[in-house]
Amino acid sequence: MAFWSTTKANATQARAQDIKWRAGPRGDYFRLYMLDDISELKVDGVGGVYLVWHGGVKPGWLLAGNAGDLGHVFRELRGDRDIRDYDGRGGVYISWSPIKDEYRDGVVHFLARSIKPVFECEFDSRKDAIPVMLPR
Repeated sequence: MAFWSTTKANATQARAQDIKWRAGPRGDYFRLYMLDDISELKVDGVGGVYLVWHGGVKPGWLLAGNAGDLGHVFRELRGDRDIRDYDGRGGVYISWSPIKDEYRDGVVHFLARSIKPVFECEFDSRKDAIPVMLPR
């Protein structure tokens, strides 16, 4: 899937996909450092893409990424001092969406280019960006 159509007659931007970012039962997103146990999220062994951001007066995007085991990544993020430094700025939040492996780099490519997060995102830049909607 390309970001822009390749035909002259139909040169439009691809429609962003709603990948259904995961939130809690009440619709609120998960605060990373308020979670007692990552296992409660039921993401161990689950692959997909994820977003990390901080709230506060001037909220901002911290990181977009993809993984074959989101539970493992979230545990690593909890131990990351650079990410933890943002918790005092209104909390650090996470969300994810299970995405097939072959589409993950394209989604992260789009997210990294769109949100310009604080931390560098790892993805295969040769993959076409796949437009997705951001968490609401």
